[in-house]
Amino acid sequence: MAILVRILVWVTWLAGVGWLWQAGKFGTATAIALGALSLVVFAWPASVARRRHNELRYVDMGKEPTGYH
Repeated sequence: MAILVRILVWVTWLAGVGWLWQAGKFGTATAIALGALSLVVFAWPASVARRRHNELRYVDMGKEPTGYH
C-alpha cells in the first residue's frame, strides 16, 4: 500500500508541476528541476525504523541464542 501512495504522490507532484509550467508560472528550467527533485523524493528509502523491524530477531522467532543457557 505504501508504494501505491508514493506513486500517487509522485504523479500528483508531476501533474502539478506540469500544470504550473503550462500556465506560465514556472520556467522550463524550474519545471525540469522540480521533476528531477520528484524522482529523488520518490526514490527516498523507507525509514530506518521500518527496515529494522523487518530484520530477523531471536525474540520474534521465539528462540534464544544458544550461549544464554
